[in-house]
Amino acid sequence: MPWQDIKLNDGREIPGISFGTSRHSGDTVATVDAAIHAGFDSIDTAQMYKSEGAVGEAIKQSGISRSDIWITTKWSGVKSAQESIHDSLEQLGVDYVDLYLIHFPGVTKGDIKGAWREVEEFKKLGYAKSIGVSNFEISHLEELLKHSFITPSVNQIPFHPNNLAKQEPLIKYLKEKNIAIEGYSPLAPLWQDDKNSPVLKTVKSIASKRDVPEERVLLAWSQSKGVIPVTASSTKSRIESFIAAGDLDLTEEEIKSIDKAGYKASRNAELKRKFVTSAKWLTAAGLVTYLAVSRLS
Repeated sequence: MPWQDIKLNDGREIPGISFGTSRHSGDTVATVDAAIHAGFDSIDTAQMYKSEGAVGEAIKQSGISRSDIWITTKWSGVKSAQESIHDSLEQLGVDYVDLYLIHFPGVTKGDIKGAWREVEEFKKLGYAKSIGVSNFEISHLEELLKHSFITPSVNQIPFHPNNLAKQEPLIKYLKEKNIAIEGYSPLAPLWQDDKNSPVLKTVKSIASKRDVPEERVLLAWSQSKGVIPVTASSTKSRIESFIAAGDLDLTEEEIKSIDKAGYKASRNAELKRKFVTSAKWLTAAGLVTYLAVSRLS
């Protein structure tokens, strides 16, 4: 496997790339099966995705040993923690998951300490080999760590060049705390950006020079940042391309050029946000003035 496993703070090793199941059109079982046979040995699902049953069926059909597949699922708050873990295990058709995450802070309903206590218990009971969180910011993690007996092994967050500037402080914090980082939506610039976006132009240029698909450049960039990408596709050729991205070593110059484009994209987005906000205020002010004048006339 070209993607290197990452050692977690609990001593276990997680695969360096994961196949996500949050968005799939068509047959999820067939798609996950294709991913497994392409070389993915880490599958990511969640209570909220309603794909746990399909993931379990795909793993069963693959004929691959349970111990050779890393399964991540998440407590999404649809049911209580106790109900959720048992429901997920039943849906997946397994006795344990490799990684169990609190899907987002809102699941805790303001009680991060109490929610994490329940997840810690799942690890002690063997329902989850490793535990962590998803979409947690620094403030949420600080609250959790004040009361934790077990440090989260992973925080899964959105990560791609367009949000590099926003996520850098969190990335730095997680590395300091020895919490592994999974990044979902790593290919967002390919569908978020217009053709003239700085990130897309830079990625296209590198992909053209390297004679590789653009998604490989973005995945290799995530890898260079020490982030485990969580990505997906229903197309066999793209799934295979994701695995091949593990062999792509970007140069320092290429990495810095994508970083620079990401910072620029962030600045452009902020300027656009300010412009839209100002335009709304000006429109509102103009309407108020018009109404006032109308009443006087």
